[in-house]
Amino acid sequence: MMVNVGLDDADRAVASLKRQPRPVPLFCGVQFYAWGDTEYIPNLLGIANPEHKPFAELWIGAHPDLPAEAVIDGVKVRLDRLLREIPETLLGTKAMAEYQGQLPFLMKILAAGKPLSIQVHPDKRQAEAGYALEEQRGIPLDSPQRNYRDRNHKPELLCALTPFYLLKGFRPEAEIEKVLAEVPEWRGLLECFRLKGLRGFYSFLMTRPQGEVDALLLPLLSRLRSRGGYTREQREYWLLLADELYSQKGQHDRGLFSILLLNFLCLQPGEGVFQGAGELHAYLQGVGVEIMANSNNVLRGGLTPKHVDVPALLEILKFDGHKAQVLLPRYQGLEALYEVPVEEFLLSRIELGDDVSFNSSGPLRLGIVLEGALEVIWGGGRIRLRRGQSYLIPHGCGCSFHSQRHAVIYQGACRY
Repeated sequence: MMVNVGLDDADRAVASLKRQPRPVPLFCGVQFYAWGDTEYIPNLLGIANPEHKPFAELWIGAHPDLPAEAVIDGVKVRLDRLLREIPETLLGTKAMAEYQGQLPFLMKILAAGKPLSIQVHPDKRQAEAGYALEEQRGIPLDSPQRNYRDRNHKPELLCALTPFYLLKGFRPEAEIEKVLAEVPEWRGLLECFRLKGLRGFYSFLMTRPQGEVDALLLPLLSRLRSRGGYTREQREYWLLLADELYSQKGQHDRGLFSILLLNFLCLQPGEGVFQGAGELHAYLQGVGVEIMANSNNVLRGGLTPKHVDVPALLEILKFDGHKAQVLLPRYQGLEALYEVPVEEFLLSRIELGDDVSFNSSGPLRLGIVLEGALEVIWGGGRIRLRRGQSYLIPHGCGCSFHSQRHAVIYQGACRY
């Protein structure tokens, strides 16, 4: 009788998935950040939150900061381990070679109860150079002072699940000039903007000594606060809220400048935005599905208790003012596809009525059920998924989704 010596349950689970690639449930972790919402993600996962913890992001992926766990034959195995040990089974030959056996994307449910930082993400060249420099300086990967936690770029797509307020990219220069002319406390800046242009003007604002920052912001904030009555549909609401949250000891956060200089949007459910490298942005409030290249590189310019590095931000920022574009999906049968100019990922929304089937095959897919319940059926069996549950489907594994009642799925996939 043959006995497998030295194999533990996880080893046997990995071997089982390699022998029979099939859809498996995922157990995903949560990141708790100060800006997180206390209700949406707990309700989605069906768990209580009596301590009102800020459930900020549910991570669906293999990033080393918080990898998901695949449930194989009742055994949890970290997704990053599966990718190390059976990368071709999960990714297929082409994606395995292209991405060196790594999952090329990270998917999240992002729930913002408060404004996030003014931030920007690098391109690949900038990420590689920044990572190497911080390694040379001996900054630990888990240091709060670290900007570059990996060598990858971080283009990202967000699709709104609730009304979602955000700032995205610099406004057209003509609009900025109009703002400076109409805000009485800032009229003295108009000539500076005309002389320096957008790049020089924003750099000037962001590098002023704290006393000058306060002198520019305090009169404006005082006037707006005395008037009051602003709604979430107005920039002034977010300017005053961010000041309350992030300005301390009478010193006003320089990130407040960006609220008047960037495009302001409120996405409706189903609408999306794409953030490319170098585009300044900030999420203000709302819940969305977010998908990005597998990176956690963020450079911040304010509105956060986290590390702010204005010089590093200014180095990679793009200063091309234009109207922000809202992304709408292209429908392909029951699947709504969000098309963006990146190689690492695709995002789609699949909505199934009662007792409806949808066939799926092709590249590796990760997904989450946001409404209803369904079965994922393949040649060798089936798994049942309810609201809040996530899943993995390996490359080349054909299957069918069958809704037990009305179901909505968001799914991230490799392109090949």
